[in-house]
Amino acid sequence: MSSSSDFSGPGRELRQPRQTRHFPISRVVVAAPQLVWMMTIVLGMGMHRGSASSDTSSYLPLAWYDGIFIHVGPLLPLIPLGTRAMASFLSGASNMAKDVSASRAGLVYAFAAIIRLSVYFAAGLFGDHAMSDHIFLGSCVFSSAHAEAVAGLAMLARMCVIKSTVFATVSAALVVLQSFCLMGLQCGDSWFTAIYFHTPAETMIALVLGLLACQAITIGMVIIPAASALELAVIALRESRDSRLG
Repeated sequence: MSSSSDFSGPGRELRQPRQTRHFPISRVVVAAPQLVWMMTIVLGMGMHRGSASSDTSSYLPLAWYDGIFIHVGPLLPLIPLGTRAMASFLSGASNMAKDVSASRAGLVYAFAAIIRLSVYFAAGLFGDHAMSDHIFLGSCVFSSAHAEAVAGLAMLARMCVIKSTVFATVSAALVVLQSFCLMGLQCGDSWFTAIYFHTPAETMIALVLGLLACQAITIGMVIIPAASALELAVIALRESRDSRLG
């Protein structure tokens, strides 16, 4: 004999446990770009060709970006960050998910910059060539761009769910595009730097210090929370699609 909880009658719907799926997307978006960054630098170290001449940079494909990076490198992540702040303002729903707001991310980047400058000062006590300052700064720029890429993807997915305005959605897409472009340019520039301009030892020290001093902060305080928000947004997007199809 079945119990009363096994059937449905008038006014009662049979409730079945809702099956949930685990989406490893949050782990992928956290780990994959960082692995690409580290492998790029390691490959550059493996292709090291000794000290470059003063004219080497003139024929490198990313010499134009290197010139920008030398002068305003620490400010480059502000481009996607500012675009994300604008997208959040245009959507009018900046607090609709548990992702990292643009203002809080900016504070994290500023804190990482203070740590970076402190490491610069400490490394200077051991000489000008204790490490590759180019690679070290590059790790900070790359991790900030990585964070904005994940946060931008989370924002874009949410906007698709709530059917946000065209301007807000396009702005969120621009955040993703800008961030991925910056990540790619930084990987390429640092790859050439590891090949031509610093010894493998200097590059490795910068890679490790960048991971511990800058990337770890950004990963823990921005990238991981943004990845969790992205995973929730993807689930909501799939459920919205399934409800329309069903």
